[in-house]
Amino acid sequence: MKLFNIVVNDEVICKSELQYDGKEYFSCEYNKIQGEMTQIGVRVEAAEVVVQQFGQSILALFYNEQADMWYQESNSWVENNFKHRTDGIFGINVGGSFEVVALDKQGLELEKVCVNITPGTMSIEEYKIMQQEVRHLFEIFSYDLKDDIFQENNLLRRVQMPLFPLETFQQLILKTDTVFNELSERPEVELRQITKKVHVKDVRKWTPALIIEDAIKQQGKVSAITNERVTDLRENRMIKFMMDEYLKRAKNELEAEQRQKQTFQLEMDELHVMLVQTSGELTVKPRQLLGVLQKDIALLDDRLKQWKTIIQTIEDNIHNPLLEVESEEPDETHLFRMHPLYSELYDQYLQYENLLPELTDTFRLFIQSLLKSPTLYEVWMLLKIIQQLTQWGLDTKEFITDLEQNYSQLNTHVISGYRKKFHLKDRPFDIAIYYDYTFEETGYRPDFVIGFLNKQTHRWTFHTLDVKYKNYSVMKNGRANYLADLNRSAYRYLQELLRPQHIVQSATLVHLDDAAKNWNVKPANLLPHTAHHQLAHFMLSPFRSENLHVYFKRLLHEGSQYENCCPSCGKARKGVQKNIKIISGKGRSGRNKHSWKTQYTCDDCNELWVANFCSDCSYNNRNNLSANGAFDYPRPLYKYPTNNYNIQVRDEWEVHCPTCNKLSYPERPYTLTDDDFLGPTVVYHTRKNRRRIK
Repeated sequence: MKLFNIVVNDEVICKSELQYDGKEYFSCEYNKIQGEMTQIGVRVEAAEVVVQQFGQSILALFYNEQADMWYQESNSWVENNFKHRTDGIFGINVGGSFEVVALDKQGLELEKVCVNITPGTMSIEEYKIMQQEVRHLFEIFSYDLKDDIFQENNLLRRVQMPLFPLETFQQLILKTDTVFNELSERPEVELRQITKKVHVKDVRKWTPALIIEDAIKQQGKVSAITNERVTDLRENRMIKFMMDEYLKRAKNELEAEQRQKQTFQLEMDELHVMLVQTSGELTVKPRQLLGVLQKDIALLDDRLKQWKTIIQTIEDNIHNPLLEVESEEPDETHLFRMHPLYSELYDQYLQYENLLPELTDTFRLFIQSLLKSPTLYEVWMLLKIIQQLTQWGLDTKEFITDLEQNYSQLNTHVISGYRKKFHLKDRPFDIAIYYDYTFEETGYRPDFVIGFLNKQTHRWTFHTLDVKYKNYSVMKNGRANYLADLNRSAYRYLQELLRPQHIVQSATLVHLDDAAKNWNVKPANLLPHTAHHQLAHFMLSPFRSENLHVYFKRLLHEGSQYENCCPSCGKARKGVQKNIKIISGKGRSGRNKHSWKTQYTCDDCNELWVANFCSDCSYNNRNNLSANGAFDYPRPLYKYPTNNYNIQVRDEWEVHCPTCNKLSYPERPYTLTDDDFLGPTVVYHTRKNRRRIK
């Protein structure tokens, strides 16, 4: 069976075979070849071809005899005087993982192949990585971090993320390698009767059939039954399975740690830039954080070398002639119980299974179904959100238990209508997460709603996040589509979702378009120019996931006003007021004003953040005297050593004020360019002398 990209018009034109990795086919929605929209065609000799998902047949394909091709026909019909066409076409606008099954006249399976159809804006490589990360994150969330295996060498300090116990796994692989090499020198064999051509001189037992064959053909050879020693034992097939599992584990961990290293490297690069631009006490925590990142990267570098060595060892074993067999899932057998070498290999595999988190068979099947879901991107994003919130104290075991009870045990294939409030110990707020949840009052169903509950005031602040499978930058009417999505899937929620009981503080779009982001969108037809961080959009993919950290930093400080909470751990910290000064009053009131900035640090995370004060906003008399006699100043202008959501200028640790559209305390002339889609950029007219990091 082979799968092809085909174009169906008056005739069927076969363009090319789908990408195939030796096990599965891959395609994407809305795939075009030479400007023509393609769908999936199947070439196979069969009486019927059906498409299955989650074990259920969902579609029977049509056979075009002239083209010798099976595909889905696009049907049209008239209903209520309107012409209708088939909404979903397999291979055009239907995504997810499917099985294409060829059947004979009796309905029995002849052949089967899997095809993964990714969103049109997602590459096949991104899709594969996303699947790996979903598996990986479910495992991470299921680990018991109190276990002794998660010591310092199995934990990244910067993100408090557990790493697979490499040292234990390496010892296991070395032991397996030693035993397997010994076994391959004197493997167990069994005698099997095989019919093959042999010379008449080698026939040990003549039968009437052999005598007749020799008399008739007179070729000097006959088809005799012989006994041969073979190594294609059930246990060897199981060992092949074990080796395949070890290799898959090692490669997945290697790739995950490589991506984590790249994320750390990007943060380090930003820290270097900040340290060049700044001096004095402001550099203390960034330098300490730089040291943490350097140690984490050094740990990852060492682990990456070990993973590569392990992979080479496993691959050498897999290429051994003894394992030139099909794999079979391990089970206890007589050889695995009684034979010293086979039993040792089996024991090593049991030890490997003990390194894995305890997941029920039902939950493992649930994870497998999620990997085939057309909403894989959203599932991946939900898990990335949970991972981000673990640093703020979210208990991932609570999340896993919730999914097991409410989804996997009900034999569902998706996570839909999810709602959960998480208690965060030693934080001034709790978190609520809604995913694909329908709010009955309005009937609206945003992809994500994230709520912050102030433990002291018992007041909620809510934020929406909606997923768009679009690459606006390359779309013909990308800007128009973007504004339409912003209006329908962000601004509408901002205005209507939870009113009158609650107010949504911010609404954001997330997409796969790496050419654009704007953390403070203010379309003239939707929001006043003085609005702050209510609408936004950003890109998130397995290759670039740092924006999610920026997003939650923005929700914490800008959107929910937990100014004194560390963006990494979420704990409240004391700030120190700096640069206190009086600004002479202007305007009709003539009152003097005080200005300052508050500098916060977290010793646990080596974080620094500054709630600055925009001199332009103050000078324009935008604050009034409050009832308690203090001044209500404009909202703080936050800045961070890395990952700023307020626009960072290129050669100064300075950020752009979203209120007055100016820089706070600009040292040199500059030009500001604002764009609702791409966001504002700030460029100085002259260069600043750079310093070297000591």
